[in-house]
Amino acid sequence: MVIDKRSPVPAYYQLKNYIIDSISSGQWKKDNPIPSERELAMFAKVSRMTVRQAINELVNEGILYRVKGKGTFITRTKIEQKNIMSFSEMVKSKGMVPNTQILEFNSERSYPDIAELMGLQLQTEFYRFKRLRKAGDIPVAIEEVYIPAEYCRNIQKYDLTGSLYGILHEHYQFRIGRMDVSIEAILPDIEQQKLLLVGADVPLLKVYGNTIADTGIELFHEISYYRSDKLSFKVSIFDRKI
Repeated sequence: MVIDKRSPVPAYYQLKNYIIDSISSGQWKKDNPIPSERELAMFAKVSRMTVRQAINELVNEGILYRVKGKGTFITRTKIEQKNIMSFSEMVKSKGMVPNTQILEFNSERSYPDIAELMGLQLQTEFYRFKRLRKAGDIPVAIEEVYIPAEYCRNIQKYDLTGSLYGILHEHYQFRIGRMDVSIEAILPDIEQQKLLLVGADVPLLKVYGNTIADTGIELFHEISYYRSDKLSFKVSIFDRKI
């Protein structure tokens, strides 16, 4: 590759386009690492600062992603949340294998803020569990679920590494009707960086709110953190008058 330093197009932008072309042509494969900054600088005959600027923009655009201690990788097509679909279903729809690690599980009455958000008595007993969700070996999300114990007694005896929607339907006869959630971008804290294998500058999508059964029951409250380079949300906005 030759960077045209006489061109009005900045060197970092020429390098950025070269990387995009290499990915689009299939020369560089999805989920594989790209050459190191040093290698790219030598190859393109530019400074590492120029290389870093090109890579940073591609990371911010979701084309590349960083794995702490391993390097920079090419992003696979994102998992897309289009409607009410469990994480397991979303991952399977992309031809990948869902994998879940249970990080925490407890049963307590010490979540008055959550109870208030769900319109319940402040001393409501909740099952709370925290899960790390993966697509294959790639960590994608951290989920924290609060579900009133009276709705699903002894839920811990079922396989919580699978679909929560499936457990609630099969064993407790609940069907999901809708989700009322908010979405915002945040930067990861130290724990999230370690669990999701991301750097401090990779934004996460924080998705939080209540999931409602088709009977109208506020079924559970969930706070989830998704890697923005791995998952996107497709939202339909419509006029209720139509």
